[in-house]
Amino acid sequence: MSKISKLMVIVIALISIAAIKPYYGGEVVIRLNEPDDFSYNPSSYSNMVFYSFIYENFFYLRKNGEIDSNVFREYTYDKNTFTLNLILKENSCFSNGKLITAEHIEGSLKLYLDMNSVSSRKLRRLIKKIKTIPEENRVVVELLQDDPGILGSLTTPELVVITGSDDVFSGMFYPVEWDKNQHILLKPNPFYPGGRSYLDSVKVIFYDMYYPDVFLADPGFKNEKFSELDSGVYQNLYLVFPEGKEGKTSGNARIALYSMLKNFFKPSGTNPKIKPTPIPDAFQNLMDLNSLTSNDESPVTLNIQTFPDWKVRSVLQYSKVKLYILSSLKSLEKPLADFLEKNNLPIETIFLSDNQLSNFMNTTPISYLMMAKTFNKQEPIEEKVKVILKEMSFERFDESYLKLLNQLDEVQNLKNEELTMDLVSRITEKIIDDGIILPLFQKRYSLYVKKNLAGIDLDYYGKPLFQSVRFNRANSSERKGEVE
Repeated sequence: MSKISKLMVIVIALISIAAIKPYYGGEVVIRLNEPDDFSYNPSSYSNMVFYSFIYENFFYLRKNGEIDSNVFREYTYDKNTFTLNLILKENSCFSNGKLITAEHIEGSLKLYLDMNSVSSRKLRRLIKKIKTIPEENRVVVELLQDDPGILGSLTTPELVVITGSDDVFSGMFYPVEWDKNQHILLKPNPFYPGGRSYLDSVKVIFYDMYYPDVFLADPGFKNEKFSELDSGVYQNLYLVFPEGKEGKTSGNARIALYSMLKNFFKPSGTNPKIKPTPIPDAFQNLMDLNSLTSNDESPVTLNIQTFPDWKVRSVLQYSKVKLYILSSLKSLEKPLADFLEKNNLPIETIFLSDNQLSNFMNTTPISYLMMAKTFNKQEPIEEKVKVILKEMSFERFDESYLKLLNQLDEVQNLKNEELTMDLVSRITEKIIDDGIILPLFQKRYSLYVKKNLAGIDLDYYGKPLFQSVRFNRANSSERKGEVE
């Protein structure tokens, strides 16, 4: 081969390498709802997406069923000893450069086990002991019985690596600036155990001025600049009654409050005298929810009584209703206050974080609570019913419900769909008849990504995975997230 030919081969090779080399740099702009603070609280789909940037999960479950981790270099389960061994990557650090140790992993796992969730309580009943071997950077989890699916149980979005400090983070990014009601600026964590980010920054905005690089919206949005990713989740709104139902007045107030919220979210209503108030995009185009989970999967359709608007006003004028609302719905605060004022409805609204709620309920009776719950569409309906009953019945969960749930476990093991659906129907009807919960609306989501971004994917739980996200080299001039 001549010198010229060799030179041409080298030039072509260099051009090819340059063409496939990822582009580093740029700022991705993503629109979400504003969180309360930086304490981990994935109580809504928007929150789950936000906190996935700054907190690292133990494991990721991809949609094809594969499980991987950016924290552990080895994770093995021994079915003979019922033991799971988790060995940390060497030199893995938090955003402040402090090493992530086996003690941090043990503490994070124990915090998760103390949560009031179906998945954490199920895992808590399975684990016999957790111990650390610091010199090997290893955590050993001993189980009470064989469970080959133990790794899958550790992929839940709620299980993240934390230090207990509000300003130290384990995720791919960490916050450097928070302009309230406007944006949070995130910078790449230089010590991230999953490797270097391709991006210079991520800007999370809370306003609707233009289409950013990434945003959540209703399925079916059409724009040639964006690709649509099915989140695989939906979020339901519920009116919950932690104190139960007592007396005719209380029952009327429940129905009137339910009817009023239906009018608020769908302000066209049946009576033009109900004055509409604009609500945030995240709560527009809601679907009526006539079941506990999803209308298209439920074996029973609920026909819930509502009052005409004149009776709603009459009942609520004198009921002294205090409506508690979880802070994942905080963006509704002003629109709901405006709606109540315009329609002369003397209802007091109190917003509480998930962490405040449990403590608050120990000292203050809460009769009316509005909350959201996010579900994976692929999860069986019986598992969703368990979540609703165990996590939303509060102190009203008694032996009768425990018996029904034990029966549900038994018929699930029999894999008899007819028996399972029959029992789900019975539980659903009992929850409504006992006045535990009333379903309001459902919101379905897709994630929209500008086409000049590459490498973005969603895991099984609908979280965007940003490890490989970068701007296409050919479109690097558009990397600031601006829409023409």
